[in-house]
Amino acid sequence: MNTRHYRRISRKAADQLLDVAAGPDQGALTGPGQLVSVLAAASAPGRADELASEQMAVAAFEANHLASVADSRSEQMIKSPLAKILTVKVIAAALAVGGGGVALAASTGTFSGSTPATSRTSVATPATPVPGWTNPSAAPSDSPSPSPSASSAPAGTSTQPTASASASASPSPASIPQTAAGLCTALAGDVAGTTGSLTKTAQEQALASGAVSGVLKSNSEFSSLVSTAQSVLNVPDYCALLLQLPALPQPADLVNLPVPLLSTLLTKLPVATLTQYLTSLPSSALSTLLTVLPVATVSQLLTSLPGSVVTQLFTALPTSTVTQVLNELPTSAASQLVTELPSSLLSGLSGLSGSVLGLLPGL
Repeated sequence: MNTRHYRRISRKAADQLLDVAAGPDQGALTGPGQLVSVLAAASAPGRADELASEQMAVAAFEANHLASVADSRSEQMIKSPLAKILTVKVIAAALAVGGGGVALAASTGTFSGSTPATSRTSVATPATPVPGWTNPSAAPSDSPSPSPSASSAPAGTSTQPTASASASASPSPASIPQTAAGLCTALAGDVAGTTGSLTKTAQEQALASGAVSGVLKSNSEFSSLVSTAQSVLNVPDYCALLLQLPALPQPADLVNLPVPLLSTLLTKLPVATLTQYLTSLPSSALSTLLTVLPVATVSQLLTSLPGSVVTQLFTALPTSTVTQVLNELPTSAASQLVTELPSSLLSGLSGLSGSVLGLLPGL
């Protein structure tokens, strides 16, 4: 409907129209009679039938009008800050590609004067800790925090646990990487110059080759093997224990492996393989091995071997080492060994503890 007026009436004419509408004889007017009738009807009191649903209509209008206004204002309050944030982030991302990200962040107050600037790739730490969540933006430490024993060690000395450590230290089991066996297999293949599978004997021969050191030093793929064994020279025997090869590539160097690693690997070997390894060790290496390993490990190893093998090992050891081992073993393990060892060997021992002497027959 067109509501525009091409000619506006004057204020005086409007007042006359309204005055006439209020009079009792407004129906006699001919000119503006229609307007007068409408105004008179609008200003008249409402009839009972017209006012019957007044309260219901007013309540419905107010409920609908107020709800729409509240929703509209709520949306505006939400959308306005969100739109600003998104706009700033989009502009910041665009400028970051062109090298202007830092400048924009500084101008918008992203960098606070009380806190250092952070990288654009940093990830915020969640307010509530999430199990298993780690902050990828946290810079890794260049070196692990030294343990109390490591920090008190004199300068220039190694703090890594090796076979020369005291047996009373009772080191915890070593953690062996899951990929270690696969890397040992690949190392043997690289030394042998083949990508195919090798027999255990061929693997042992490859690891015994002098070319192992060169391959380890030139290929960073095997760095974890060197790290776990703590020396390039220790890797061949480490791999032999992992792969349970028929013989040790370097029997005399077995005791150079870290004590926790030795303890873990030796107790996992089949009896036949363990027998092969121990009987191939030189007397000095065997003596060192039995005196540096934890007592629990020595007890487990010796009691799992056949009596003939134990006799062979103890006969090859100095009497001082035999005495030390028997004195340190639990009574149950010492009792089993005493029954297996020849009386000629036992009678020549000195310095046995009272508990061990009580186990010796006829003594």
